[in-house]
Amino acid sequence: MRPEGSLTYRVPERLRQGFCGVGRAAQALVCASAKEGTAFRMEAVQEGAAGVESEQAALGEEAVLLLDDIMAEVEVVAEEEGLVERREEAQRAQQAVPGPGPMTPESALEELLAVQVELEPVNAQARKAFSRQREKMERRRKPHLDRRGAVIQSVPGFWANVIANHPQMSALITDEDEDMLSYMVSLEVEEEKHPVHLCKIMLFFRSNPYFQNKVITKEYLVNITEYRASHSTPIEWYPDYEVEAYRRRHHNSSLNFFNWFSDHNFAGSNKIAEILCKDLWRNPLQYYKRMKPPEEGTETSGDSQLLS
Repeated sequence: MRPEGSLTYRVPERLRQGFCGVGRAAQALVCASAKEGTAFRMEAVQEGAAGVESEQAALGEEAVLLLDDIMAEVEVVAEEEGLVERREEAQRAQQAVPGPGPMTPESALEELLAVQVELEPVNAQARKAFSRQREKMERRRKPHLDRRGAVIQSVPGFWANVIANHPQMSALITDEDEDMLSYMVSLEVEEEKHPVHLCKIMLFFRSNPYFQNKVITKEYLVNITEYRASHSTPIEWYPDYEVEAYRRRHHNSSLNFFNWFSDHNFAGSNKIAEILCKDLWRNPLQYYKRMKPPEEGTETSGDSQLLS
């Protein structure tokens, strides 16, 4: 007999199937582990062991992600059913009371307050569900972003090419900027939503004749209308270039890549930060211009084309 006031929750069929999927994944993981142990003892082949361990790790990660999804959906469904029950109880209570007459401004405000109080937990639930979904998608994107970054490092001058051919950035860089960017090996962008919306831009460089930094980080606070400078890594110019860097920074007062790179608080620098975060980072390949291979029997030309 169920005690009064307790809550019985029936797991939907789609979730029971999800739990079965996790069970099968875990069982497959155990079986794979047992087979690996036998193969290792019989053959003592380390290469084979490494391959199976990699498959086990991938399978285990999929099982964990699936379990996270199932538990998150159970929580959301339970909250939704509880909210429906409370709403139905409120409606039954209202039906039991004789209908009210015309509402006065005071009673209307009281009713509005009651509705707003009911709305708050719904808003909180929506924020929680959105945050959970965003974190899950970030976990799934990360291995692809890591792989993309590794591949880009095999393409010499990739980021210099991309930035120089971006329709807005191309007007903000000089030949000297492009040479400096040719030493850039990677670009990474990280976003944090809590406690504040923060966009972190990290530029990675190999050894170059301009500065000593291997990584330059720029952070921006993001709101609805703008990116506002928050923090920047000081650039450690080499003595042979420090005077030239000072001259360039003070000779040209207009917005350009060098002024943004060397002076984090330069007026208008938020425009460059927004381009890097919202456009170049998400799909840099669309701005990469590669040389057309020469046709057979013709001389090499300088024609190039953007990748689509």
